[in-house]
Amino acid sequence: MDMPEGIILDVMRCWRDAKDHGEAVQPYIYQTLARHRLEILVPVFDSLMTLCEAAMKRSIVAGEDGDRSGDETALIDMLVDPEDARIYIGCTQEDCILLNCALRSTRLMMEQAVAGISTGRSQQY
Repeated sequence: MDMPEGIILDVMRCWRDAKDHGEAVQPYIYQTLARHRLEILVPVFDSLMTLCEAAMKRSIVAGEDGDRSGDETALIDMLVDPEDARIYIGCTQEDCILLNCALRSTRLMMEQAVAGISTGRSQQY
């Protein structure tokens, strides 16, 4: 995985914080990812986190400071290998398939976004 884990942890934690405070999550994720020029990933991470919670049937638990939560570790491991979703989340086959697709899509989008930055391509709209 090309994207630094610290960025993923920051996204997870700001997403969780926004949800806990009843705020719209995408502006929070945008602020986090814009620092790294990865704001194109905002809806990707919002969807992934939402699907993770739906599959787990509970809220994602975020870690604090330098300590990862079990959920953060699981999500990072699942992004490395989407097949790990079956190990970490006991969900229905349908939910597992949806989560697996979201993990693969997120991974692909992360690779594309990071590659775009490292090659110096400018964003064109």
